[in-house]
Amino acid sequence: MKKFILLFLPLFLITACKQNFLDTQIRSAYDDEIFWTSGPNNLRAFGMGVYNYLKHFNRFNNNAMLASATDEADHATFSEMQRFNTGAWNAFTNPDDVWDDYYKGIRHANLFLEKSENFRSMIVVDTFSNKSAYLIDVDDFIKLRAEVRFLRAFFYMELIKRYGGVPLVVNTLNENESKAVQRSSFQECVNFIVKECDESYIDLTNHYINYGIPAGKTLGVGDGGTNNNRLGRIEKPAALALKLRALLYAASPLHNSSNDKRRWELAAAAGQQFFTDPNCVQVNFLSTNYKDLFMAQNTTNNLTPRKGANAGIIMTRPYQLNSNVFERANYPVGMANAGEGATCPSQNLIDAFETKSGKSIADPTSGYDPLKPFANRDARLEWLIVINGSTMGLNANNTARIVQSFQGGPDGVGAKEGATTTGYYLRKMCIENYDLTKAGTRAKSWVILRFAEVLLNYAEAMNEAYGPDIKPLINGVVASRSALDAINMVRKRAGQPDILAGISQSDLRQRIRNERRIELAFEEHRFFDVRRWKIAEQTENIPLSGISISNNSGILSFDKFIVENRFFEPKMYLYPIPNIEILKSNGVLTQNPGW
Repeated sequence: MKKFILLFLPLFLITACKQNFLDTQIRSAYDDEIFWTSGPNNLRAFGMGVYNYLKHFNRFNNNAMLASATDEADHATFSEMQRFNTGAWNAFTNPDDVWDDYYKGIRHANLFLEKSENFRSMIVVDTFSNKSAYLIDVDDFIKLRAEVRFLRAFFYMELIKRYGGVPLVVNTLNENESKAVQRSSFQECVNFIVKECDESYIDLTNHYINYGIPAGKTLGVGDGGTNNNRLGRIEKPAALALKLRALLYAASPLHNSSNDKRRWELAAAAGQQFFTDPNCVQVNFLSTNYKDLFMAQNTTNNLTPRKGANAGIIMTRPYQLNSNVFERANYPVGMANAGEGATCPSQNLIDAFETKSGKSIADPTSGYDPLKPFANRDARLEWLIVINGSTMGLNANNTARIVQSFQGGPDGVGAKEGATTTGYYLRKMCIENYDLTKAGTRAKSWVILRFAEVLLNYAEAMNEAYGPDIKPLINGVVASRSALDAINMVRKRAGQPDILAGISQSDLRQRIRNERRIELAFEEHRFFDVRRWKIAEQTENIPLSGISISNNSGILSFDKFIVENRFFEPKMYLYPIPNIEILKSNGVLTQNPGW
């Protein structure tokens, strides 16, 4: 584990940078010029520390996920997520107030970029007698500076999709300067993110070659080992994927009220750039093992994002390399040492899964049987969600455990504290084969960017710009895929039939939105998708539902019930700027409408 320390620094290095987001006074050893001139290793470690500001998906109290603040799920026990669902949040109390943390990350990035500007001189002093070491260090610093620029752009993307336009700060400021910083427009922020993606792309590596485990090898045997100091580092595909995401948000109804077609065309062009770039070839892939994208299901596939191993993973946040906390939180409540039932998928989400015919369950010709509601459904239903009769975890005799979530069953609603509130448990991102009465851990990463999202982002942009099945000239070259081509690639991996040519633009829009809902569930997309589409007033005001299953001598019956009512109003399309930031700026920062 020693090699991993460079990426995720010890706590004292993280807390050393926890000040007001624009405050230039670092009350730590980093403020001492002795540190900045102490050699490239300390400077490199400081730069790598910017990665620490990437967020976990279950960063909220009680292992809650943002999914429980959407129609995807409910949280089984008390969580701050409930504030989103009841409307009890504001500029003083926001469960997902990331303003301060991301600006700390931005300040950390700015400081590193300023202090490392003359890194070549520093490296010469440190390696003047070793030319090869000098060249290696120079190359590493060039890449690291590009990674830090990308991360700064990523932090801004995370801010603007929550708050709208925010202050663009690209250098460290003194106290007086910080109080005078005004918000840039949303579009100005998007332009900055796109520029940073384009420019950092040039110096990013296309693929860290010593990352991952060679095929057929076992961790720790021969050359099967892995250099963990490159686990999660940014590569060229990430820059192009983030560029596409930013342009898609800029084209979406929340930020494009006039439906300017040119914005959709720019997003589509960014997708085309990704598909045709030779540096992205290794991630232009949809793994047939969907579940294995999010965790290591066995001990030989130790690290989740195996670049170059046909996984389609573009960017991750490595998480808990030696922990089973997520499993203990989300495994069914009837298991020993488990059952906090943290994130409980909703019936609302279940109903969005098509049948294998490719039709909605509301279609009388779909083949859906309400007496057997989980049969004949999109395979992703059981890939993502634990239903009654699923296997999850291990029994004491090492056999697969069958989940019993019917009324009176050990995993049912109300079985005990922490039981599911909806009748379902989360499978996605959980390692499936744990006996939690025994010691055991497995590697896990949060997947932040992956190829399926790129395809769906592109499909949406292409449909809005050109329609379902047109492949226009983009920058003088025929588009490699139509909107239909892109969405059907995602569907094919799940075994779902193609959406056929001839579908209208508006109908395909709805199919793309539903495909995102299924494919990207629990990955923190739905919360922001319904906002950027400006449909949250419909989706988030619908009661959240669950399923009650009765077992009468082996004959099951299924009844939907309301878990809770939810609340959303128009001002919630954007977060409020934290009140403390408004006060610190002496009113220079303006508040979002309605707050």
